[in-house]
Amino acid sequence: MAYPKTTRFIPINGNQITVIKMAQKALGITDDNYRDMLEDRYRVRSCTNLSYLQARAFIAELEKKGFTLKPPKGIARTRNNRRRVLISRRKGESNVVVMVTPDEIDKVNAVSALIKWQYEDGLQRFLAARMGIKDGKILTGNDAYLAIEGLKKLFENYMKKVHGSEWWTMRFADPQITEYIRIHCPEEYRY
Repeated sequence: MAYPKTTRFIPINGNQITVIKMAQKALGITDDNYRDMLEDRYRVRSCTNLSYLQARAFIAELEKKGFTLKPPKGIARTRNNRRRVLISRRKGESNVVVMVTPDEIDKVNAVSALIKWQYEDGLQRFLAARMGIKDGKILTGNDAYLAIEGLKKLFENYMKKVHGSEWWTMRFADPQITEYIRIHCPEEYRY
């Protein structure tokens, strides 16, 4: 049974929780006031109960109140403004982990919306079973890449099974499918 797209819930991630706690401390917001703010806006008393998008909005609100996120020691910014977190690793291993960006989460949600999930939490189940991403929490750029590519393959295989291998050349009433084809269509099917 497929559920409406509005039931998809991407939970807050650990980075967002950290930023919210840093903002609370930096702005001098007491714990009671902080919890009242959350309850007034989102009807929760803890930021861990927020969705990813609610957390983004709450962080933006805290930034309007004067909070600025300064990269701590060991964190740098790349040209495209992605955060790079430097961590210590064993010799010979990479020491840079790129954190997930909002655009990558949006892409995961967009591709996920094309799939008719059997369960309400189908995306989270897929991410855990196939990608090893627990609780649907995509934290790194690598996690996002794996999730996006896995979801694309799942969608494309479904379309091939239902419509045949020439599905790329068909016209669909759903504008999201049409947009997907426009962006991802292989060269051999372009006309």
